[in-house]
Amino acid sequence: MSLRRLFSVIVLAAIGAALLAPSDRSAAPNLVQWVLASGFPGGPYFALGCGFSHRNNDDPIVFPRQPGRSHNHTYIGNRSVDASSTAASLLGGATTCESDSDSSTYWVPTLYLGSEPILPLVGIVYYVRRTSAPAAPLPAGLKMVAGNADARRAQAKGIVAWSCGGVGSTPRYSVVPACSEDQLLQLQVHFPNCWNGKAVDSSDHKRHMAYASRGRCPASHPVALSTIALILLYSPVSARAQLASGRFGAHADFINGWDQEELSKLVAGRNY
Repeated sequence: MSLRRLFSVIVLAAIGAALLAPSDRSAAPNLVQWVLASGFPGGPYFALGCGFSHRNNDDPIVFPRQPGRSHNHTYIGNRSVDASSTAASLLGGATTCESDSDSSTYWVPTLYLGSEPILPLVGIVYYVRRTSAPAAPLPAGLKMVAGNADARRAQAKGIVAWSCGGVGSTPRYSVVPACSEDQLLQLQVHFPNCWNGKAVDSSDHKRHMAYASRGRCPASHPVALSTIALILLYSPVSARAQLASGRFGAHADFINGWDQEELSKLVAGRNY
């Protein structure tokens, strides 16, 4: 079997598993610790396969209406994202995700080997219940960032990590590993899942959100939401490969462009 064919088989198997086999694990109070230690995705979920959309040097969250200000980003989901994009402008737009109900945009810093951009083979977006309380649908207009683009040392692997192999593989690494030819390179990013119930954005694009601890949201952020677990799969590359944001600067951004009625139905179906 050719390497390209092997990649295709692995990618299709990963997407098939994501779409056809929802988890039946219950959301116990210690679920977050459990999933970071051994399990993926770590709770009842639904998932979408999303293809590569485009690249640019824009960031409509951090540098809105400032085209070219950012390091290079790789987008999946909504096809039209640029520096001027807003939650309202995304709604109903064309998407690379398999559901037309999701016109959200998901983006990460572009992976480079030297000056050559390495594009993902596929993205898989999991919406997972990882709280003991039922999860509410992500609010309309929500913007959020996971990970630190300016990191100069290893970040928490429960938020951003690399691995080799299939979806949810371990061990996890803080920097790009050199995967063998028969393994895919995987970037895994977990967004915060507790909301303050008030603002859909904040000055640092993070403080309106928080991560649950032992399956419970803090009093400052009492609204439990689905965890977005974003998976990007790449062909294996040299360990010299690096993100546009730097060796340790893995992160991801999200702007909600869902049809809220459809999202509410999907989330309700995973609150068992």
